[in-house]
Formats: sequence, C-alpha cells, structure tokens
Amino acid sequence: MRSCGGLFWQSLFLTLLVLVPMSAAVLYFSGQRQHQAEVELAAAAGRGDVGIDAGATNTFRLLLAIQTDTPEFLLLRVDAPARTITFCGVPGRTLVDAPEGQTTLEDCYLAAGPARAAQLLADTVGVAPDAYFAATPDTYGELIGTETTARFDTASVLDLERRTELGYGEENAAELTPGMTEEFLATLREGMDLKASASLRAAVWCVFLRQNPARLTLLVEAAREESPRTLTSLTAQDLLKLEQTLEYLSGQTAATIEYTVLTGRQTSAGYALDGEGREQAAELLG
Repeated sequence: MRSCGGLFWQSLFLTLLVLVPMSAAVLYFSGQRQHQAEVELAAAAGRGDVGIDAGATNTFRLLLAIQTDTPEFLLLRVDAPARTITFCGVPGRTLVDAPEGQTTLEDCYLAAGPARAAQLLADTVGVAPDAYFAATPDTYGELIGTETTARFDTASVLDLERRTELGYGEENAAELTPGMTEEFLATLREGMDLKASASLRAAVWCVFLRQNPARLTLLVEAAREESPRTLTSLTAQDLLKLEQTLEYLSGQTAATIEYTVLTGRQTSAGYALDGEGREQAAELLG
C-alpha cells in the first residue's frame, strides 16, 4: 500500500511538473496574441481602416465629352478623401500635342473619337485621365434626371446690360431643367470667348448637382441604363467603385461641388493652355 501510494504521488508530481509549465506557456502566448490583436486593431482605427465606408478612399478623374457638331469637354474629378467634386471646363478648341503637330481636342475627337482625345490631352499635360465618357447632351440630361430642376444665377456670368438684354435684368435666376440647358447655354454664350463659354457649361452642370445632391446616388445606375448611347472606357468594376464613391459623397454634409476652367489664351489656331492651365489639368488628373 505504502509503495503504491508513493508511486502515485511521484507520478502526480512528475505530471504536474510537465503540465504546469506548459499551461503557463499557453496562457502567456494567448495573452501575447490577444495583445497583438488589440494593437493591430488600434493601429487600424488610427489609419481609418475600421468601419470605413465603401468609396471613402476613391478618387476618379474623367474626361467628359459632349457629343455635338462642335464637341465640348469637361474634366471631372470625384475626390472622396477631399470630399470634393470638381467640374473643369475645357474649350473644344484647346490645342493639344499630336505626332503630326498641334491639333485641337475638337478636331481630334471628330477624327478619331474620345479615346484619342484623352490620349492627346494626356500627352499635352503629362497626366492621363482614368477614363473617358462621351454622350450627347440629351443623354447627359437623362443621367441628371429629366425632371430635375436648378436655379442658375445669371449674374455670376453676365453683366447687368447683357442680363437685361436677355430678360434677366430684374430676376437674375433662371429656372432650368436638363432639357432646357442647351438652348439656355446657346443664348448666354453669344459673344463669349472660348474660356467663358467652357466655364459656363461647367457652372451649369455644377449647379444641377449642387442643388440636387441626391442625384449623385443615381448617376451610375442611369449611366448603365444609357450605356447603348454612350462611349466610355469605364469598366463594370469602375462603375461599381464610382457608384460607391458618389453614394459616400452624397451623405457628407461637408462635401462640395465646384467648377473651374483651364486657363489659357485664345489664338487663331485655337485655345492655347498657359503654364497655369497645364498645371491645373495635371493637378485635376493627378
């Protein structure tokens, strides 16, 4: 009995001698793993990786082409981190560098389409847009929503004499729908130079979305529906990411929608971008 009891206690002691250090090691490494996970979680939170909204880190840079007898262009920058959407007017007669010499965006588009126009603009300013999107004014109107309205302050682009001549002397604001936009632009543009004309379209499109931010969430789905009537290099994945980005921006109270125009000078050959204009384009596309 005494011998058997001694063997039992010896076995128990040896077992504990092995198990206790092993258990301690397991507890130690489990604690280390949990601590490391907490550190990584805190670091991710500091970077904004935890609970981040889809689209919140995306930036899109597009060349928009308006298909008319004399094509027009806009640069569009959708910048979720900066919470900003920027429309930038680009005169159709903007001079761009081509292998055979200078040509204009308008002539390039008519001869070879939007892909070539995007390429030559990139060669000229040193940065390429992420994609191009080309459609008629009516199709762009469908994207914005045919029933959408906006009030445009003509005093922002016309002096009092010209406003009075056009019937906006007492009431500066014009009530617009997308279907009215082209006729409205044609009326206001009479006598404007290339820069002012390009800026005017950017201003009007900016106003539509600024006053109707809910339309941002519907633009991409409308683009999908109108795809047979558009030319674009945007892929299905691009459209999904753009949709997420616009949905994110539509919910940001601090988001801004603004417009500008590439600076340059009007010449007999076309609209020549100056140094500032090239920098503007590079910054918008960068």
